[in-house]
Amino acid sequence: MGVVFDFDGPLNLQPGASIVLPTVEFTAAKGDLDDVSNQLHRYQRQYVYPQSSADRPPLVQFNSWYPFAGKATIGDMVRLADVASALGAEVFVLDAGWYNRVDWSKELGDYEPDPIAFPHGLEELSSHLHSKGMKFGLWMEIENIGSKSHLYERHPEWCLAYNGAPIHASERCQLDFAKPEVRQWATSTVDRLINRYQLSWIKIDYNLDIGNSFDPHGEERPGNILYQHVMHYYAWLDSVRAVHPDLIIENCSSGGLRFDTGILSHTDTNWLSDNVDPVKSLQLGFGCTIQFSPVVCNHWMVGDTDEGRVDLTKPAGWWDFMFRVPMNGQFGISSRVFEWSQSFRDRAAANVLLYKQIRQTIAGADTYHLTGEPSQTRPTGWMAIEYVSSDNQHAVITAYRLRKGTATRTFKLRGLYPSRTYNVQLDGQAMRRMKGEELMRVGLPVSLTADWRAAIFKLDAQF
Repeated sequence: MGVVFDFDGPLNLQPGASIVLPTVEFTAAKGDLDDVSNQLHRYQRQYVYPQSSADRPPLVQFNSWYPFAGKATIGDMVRLADVASALGAEVFVLDAGWYNRVDWSKELGDYEPDPIAFPHGLEELSSHLHSKGMKFGLWMEIENIGSKSHLYERHPEWCLAYNGAPIHASERCQLDFAKPEVRQWATSTVDRLINRYQLSWIKIDYNLDIGNSFDPHGEERPGNILYQHVMHYYAWLDSVRAVHPDLIIENCSSGGLRFDTGILSHTDTNWLSDNVDPVKSLQLGFGCTIQFSPVVCNHWMVGDTDEGRVDLTKPAGWWDFMFRVPMNGQFGISSRVFEWSQSFRDRAAANVLLYKQIRQTIAGADTYHLTGEPSQTRPTGWMAIEYVSSDNQHAVITAYRLRKGTATRTFKLRGLYPSRTYNVQLDGQAMRRMKGEELMRVGLPVSLTADWRAAIFKLDAQF
């Protein structure tokens, strides 16, 4: 639980100087791992995550990345937006590829829309989205600039450097947010984009491994160059929130590579992983909801492949499975939706509606993992997670039959009032009434007709 300072060495703290070390949170609880996790989750929700209502309950978002990775046009985005709106998406996030003429990575920092792809600017897309009742979100990678960007040509001295030269990795270099002029540029850029395009959401990515060797170096090196960048970046995020209190800030780092409560104390949600395979994503959702309150675990239904394509010849039960895997947190879609059949669109819309019925409970729930952690590559049997509201009146159970799973599995629930009667819904339809005591002692039986199927239960105490 220490800090890795520059060059893997010590921090040379000058007389009279001080350093704020990272906050460490820990707890002790009687019970099992879920009891411990839930105490940390409650702490996270009350004291760590920003107390903003803008993304509560967590909004359903559509993201443009997987159907059009790295190159977007107004025509394609409008096509996506029209279908996304019909499916029930509440936010449309335009991912990377909106500003570059050639390479989105090498042109980072030049945040003006490509005049060929967007001849009337992003105002046209913004207006179209708002006419559909959706919020508009935009991707950026504010800490890094591309080697072919105009910004790099003008200000290479803004980058973290070693031996007097900017450090390059993956055609990028990292801006040093300890420099006031960098923060001033970042603030003016974000303010301009938010105000000009009426943004409600920004997705801030980070696709770089900068290392820890920086100038100044030698015997007098302080050892805190990267530390100073991170602390000033945190403060900058807070300054953006202060000016734009209703803005939703999504954190991302090549997926979930910078997913911790440090950065989540300044952002609203976190992209879970660039691994979007529906089977492998089971383990990701399971693990995320142990370490973090599920409200910040943001993942999407992409399809059968990571190009955003769906196999429309597969049975409808598999379609439901794909949609329900990322419902263990904040849910979104990023897929080639204009290629979907009407029957698949209908199934998608039904699943979006189902998520909207359970998200309020999931957002503030205690979480109980009713099975062991599934394997990432070859999960077998069943996976199930239970979410119970803070007043114990409501619960959600997400259940998945995996490879070689039995036809029926009974799950003993937790956290309910034994004497209360709960109305049980299955996939949005009324099913039966059961006493809390029976649900916890005997259990909730779940039957699914085949492997790779999913069921969503919603329990509400009867008054």
